[in-house]
Amino acid sequence: MSEILTLKAQREQKPPIEDVLPYFLDGEELNAGLDFISYLRANKLNPRWAGVHSTWNCNYKGKTICYIRLGRKWLGKADNVKWEVSPNLTYIGEYEDEIIDTNMQNYVWEGLSHCRACNNGCAPGANKAILGKNFTGLCYGMLGVHHPDGRFFGRLPISFVNPNKAAIDCIKKLLKLEQEARMKQLGSNQ
Repeated sequence: MSEILTLKAQREQKPPIEDVLPYFLDGEELNAGLDFISYLRANKLNPRWAGVHSTWNCNYKGKTICYIRLGRKWLGKADNVKWEVSPNLTYIGEYEDEIIDTNMQNYVWEGLSHCRACNNGCAPGANKAILGKNFTGLCYGMLGVHHPDGRFFGRLPISFVNPNKAAIDCIKKLLKLEQEARMKQLGSNQ
């Protein structure tokens, strides 16, 4: 195993994601991943090591807009997770019509985090309509709400596991919509 894959080395080096990605992806997957990272950098969403093993985050307007995790298994996700992209769509309600108009809702629905009774106290989850479809048992953190007893769970809204080119294109569009919504919110709060 390469040293750069250890948590100790990542803590010391805070490596660029491009240096670690080839240990998890190859061929067309690697090309698609590197293209996505280039897109992020070109749009001033520079991935930085997040302080968590093999995890990078991108910030926009001072808040995380996206996490990228490499080679991790997450609750309820596929066993062979090479990489996972989790956009933080704080203002999704402001652009849900655009998501539906461009037929991206299936990607969002497939990536929703469901409560798995994972001992964090959010079971049985919450019921909520998202992009015109009703869901049951969604993780409280996914909804960006507090648990009824006041605790907050930080799970991100959507996770794209081993995204293909079409999913990456969708992620790019979602991030662009989120950036625009954040700019609009920032403008209205000044």
